[in-house]
Amino acid sequence: MINLLLYSIFTITDKSISRNYRWNYTMSSIAEMISKKVENMPAGSVFDYARLGIASDQFVTAAQSLSRLTRKGIISRLSKGKYYKPQQSKFGNSRPKESAFVDALTVRQNKRIGYLTGLSVYNQLGLTSQVSNTLVIATANPLQPKKLEGYNVKYVRRNVSFLDDDIPLLQLLDALRDIKSIPDSNPDDSLKILKARIADLSKAKKKRLIALALSFNPGTRALLGALIEKYFPEVSALKLKQSINRLSIFEAGVSTELLPNKPSWNLI
Repeated sequence: MINLLLYSIFTITDKSISRNYRWNYTMSSIAEMISKKVENMPAGSVFDYARLGIASDQFVTAAQSLSRLTRKGIISRLSKGKYYKPQQSKFGNSRPKESAFVDALTVRQNKRIGYLTGLSVYNQLGLTSQVSNTLVIATANPLQPKKLEGYNVKYVRRNVSFLDDDIPLLQLLDALRDIKSIPDSNPDDSLKILKARIADLSKAKKKRLIALALSFNPGTRALLGALIEKYFPEVSALKLKQSINRLSIFEAGVSTELLPNKPSWNLI
């Protein structure tokens, strides 16, 4: 009886030791795999669990390993599940390229959930010469502002379903929306530039621009509608006109010389 009891105790103990050994070995092997993959990545890489090839049942162990690498300064955490391998130099670690940083903030589980807007985009469109260290992210679920890797990150709400190809169109609509507040510019000059940008779009893209605008505020719809009606008769602005309350008035700051039809769109 005593021998049987001792055998049971030793068997249970052996199994526990074996399980602990396998667990520790698994943790060690995952940590080693992650370290090697990060080491082989070029500096400046932005990555997530998918790029590391980590299975969902290994996320907890992987998170611990990535946390250790972050504390050591080998990588930096950009957002939940997103990391960056900095370029190291005598001046310290460099921050990621803006495009890589934006992807880290706007792609989740291989799905685009937001896009870049604001002053940095308006500078690229030629609407202003000013530059900004603030990245404005448009998304359906805005987060609190934060500072990451030398960038100020701000979020604005945009309740619109879109594809990657729609982002340049959405950025044009954002510029129309902000036309009175774009620094180092005035509404007439900005509208001339935006008109030229829209002129470069295909007929299909112009139609898509109108469809996306229906998710924007009435003032943006009215300004785009007047612009389309005046300069791009190949596409119809009727849906935009029908979406606007006839009793509403919108301040756009655009001159009658540029948009002589603006009264019919309730623009002043």
